Amino acid sequence: MLKTRTRKVITLPIGQWIARETIWWDPATEQVYPSAHLRRLVAPGCNYGYDILVYVGRALFVEAQPVRQIIAQLAQRHVHLGASTVTELGRRFVGLLALAHRRCAGRLQRAMSLQGGYILHLDATYEDKSPRLMTGIDAVMEIVLGNVKLPSEKASGIVPFLRQLKKSFGPPLACVQDMSKGILAAIQEVFPGIPDFICHFHFLRDLGKDLLGAQYDMLRKRLQTHGTRGRLRARWRTWHQQIEDDPLLHQTLAQLPVSGWPTQTLSQAPLLAAYLLAHWILAGLQQGQGYGFPFDRPLLVVARRAPEVHAHLQALLALGTRKEWRRNLPFHHLDLALQDLVRDDPLAQTLNRIETHSQLFDRMRQALHIAPVSAQQGLNHAGESIEMKTLQREVAAVTNEVRARPEYPTTPALQKLTAQVDRYDSKLFAAPLVVSTPQGSRTLQPQRTNNLMERFFRDLKRSCRRRTGCQALGRTLRTLLPDTTLVNNLQNPQYLKILLDGQPSLEALFAQFAPATVRDELHKAHQNPERMPRALKRFIGALASPLPITNFIEILKPNRIS
Repeated sequence: MLKTRTRKVITLPIGQWIARETIWWDPATEQVYPSAHLRRLVAPGCNYGYDILVYVGRALFVEAQPVRQIIAQLAQRHVHLGASTVTELGRRFVGLLALAHRRCAGRLQRAMSLQGGYILHLDATYEDKSPRLMTGIDAVMEIVLGNVKLPSEKASGIVPFLRQLKKSFGPPLACVQDMSKGILAAIQEVFPGIPDFICHFHFLRDLGKDLLGAQYDMLRKRLQTHGTRGRLRARWRTWHQQIEDDPLLHQTLAQLPVSGWPTQTLSQAPLLAAYLLAHWILAGLQQGQGYGFPFDRPLLVVARRAPEVHAHLQALLALGTRKEWRRNLPFHHLDLALQDLVRDDPLAQTLNRIETHSQLFDRMRQALHIAPVSAQQGLNHAGESIEMKTLQREVAAVTNEVRARPEYPTTPALQKLTAQVDRYDSKLFAAPLVVSTPQGSRTLQPQRTNNLMERFFRDLKRSCRRRTGCQALGRTLRTLLPDTTLVNNLQNPQYLKILLDGQPSLEALFAQFAPATVRDELHKAHQNPERMPRALKRFIGALASPLPITNFIEILKPNRIS
C-alpha cells in the first residue's frame, strides 16, 4: 500500500460524500494502482460523478431543458450545482460523446455495410453571421456521422471534412445536397464518380426565385411605397377598438362563426363590414402552405384582394344617399387606403406577369410531384412516390412547353429556367441503387429532397430556443460545440448498441477515457473558425490611427522583408 487519500465526490444516489481511496504500488514494476471502482464512478481530479454528467447532458441536449430547471431537479436529489457548472458538465458530455463516436467509427462502418452502404446527406446552417455548422447524416440508418464549423460554405473548407468522413466510414453510395456550389465542388473532389443528387425542393425553389423573384420584389416595393399594409392595419386597429366599445357589435362579431351573418338591422353595419373587409385583405398575408417564397406568394394575394374589395366598395357607396355619408364613413376610409394601390397601372402589369409565371411555376411543381398546393405538411413534405423516369418525362414536357411560348426568345427568366433544367438533369433523377448485403441484393432509393437535413436543423434550433429562451441564435450557434448534434444519435437504439460495445451504460463507457484526452477534445472543439480571431479584431479596432501599421511597414523595409 502506497498511501490513502480522501476526496469529495458528488453522485446521484447519495449526493455529496467523502471517498477514502487506497493507492497500491507494485515494487517490481513500480506501477501505481489507484482505486478502479472509484475511477468508474468519477474521473480523476473531478468532483462530479459520471452519472451526474450524463444526467445533465441528456437533460440539456436530448430533453432541451433550461439550466434553471436542471438545477432545481438536481437540488431535490441533494445535488447542488451552479449555472456555470451545468454548462461545463454539458460541454464535457459532448466531448466524451464525440470521442466515443470516433472510436466506434469502424463498428459503424461495418453496420452500414450490412445495410448495403450509406447515403450521405450534407447541409449547413447558421444565424446572424455565426459560423456555418455543417453536418453529414446517413439517410439509411438516419444517424449523424460528423460535424464541423466553417466560416463559409467554400469548397476549401468542406473538402477536409469530407475526407475525414471518407477515412472513417468509407465512400458513400451517393450524396444528396442542396445547390451549394461549395458542397458540389467538394463532393466532386473527394468522391469522384460517386452519384451526386440535388434536392428537388431546393432546385424548384431556385427555379421559382429566378422566374418570379424580380417581379415579386417590384410588387413588394410598390406596396411599401403606397403604404397599403400600414394604412389598412391602422384603420383595422381603430375599427377594432370601436367594435370593442360597442356591446352589440362586439357580440355580433363574436357570434359570427357560430350564427353566421346577422339578419337584424345594425346601425353600425358599415363599420363592421369595413372592419371585416380590411381583415380579409390582410389575411392574404397568411395564405400559403408553409413552403415560403416562391411557393407561397402572400403579397400577390393581398394585391389581388385589394382591387376586388375596392370594386365592392364602389358598389356599396353608390347604393347610399348623400345623407348617409357619415354612416358610410368607414367605407370611404377603406377606399382611401386602397386607392393608390388600385390606381397603379404599372403595378397591374407586374401582377399579370407574376400570375402568368406563377402558373408556369406551379406546372413545374406538378411535374416534379413535390410541394403540392393542396398539401398541409409544409417543409416536411418529402414528395410523392413516383418513378424517376416518369418525373423526368413530365419535367421535359413542361420544359418543351416553355420553349414553345411566343415570349420565350425575349424573356431571360424563361431561358434561365430551361438552362437550369438542362444543367442539373443528370443530378435530379436518381435511379434506384442496387446494393449487395449479406442477406442478398437490396434496392435503395435516394431521397428526392434534403428535408432530412432541414428537419434536423429545425429541431436543433427549436431545442436551442427551448434551452436558452432566446429567439435569436447567432450567439448560441457561435459557442455551440460542433459535435453537439451527435446527441441526436442517442435516440437511435441501433446506434446506441454500437456505441456502447458491450458496456452497460454511457457512464461506464465515458469512464474509459482519460481526462487529458477529454481536455484536448474540448480545446480543439472551442477553436472558432471565424475569418479573423476576435481578439485581433478588437486590437485593430482599438487603434486610434493607422500610424502603428505604417510604422510597422517602415521598420520592415530596411530589412528587405516587405
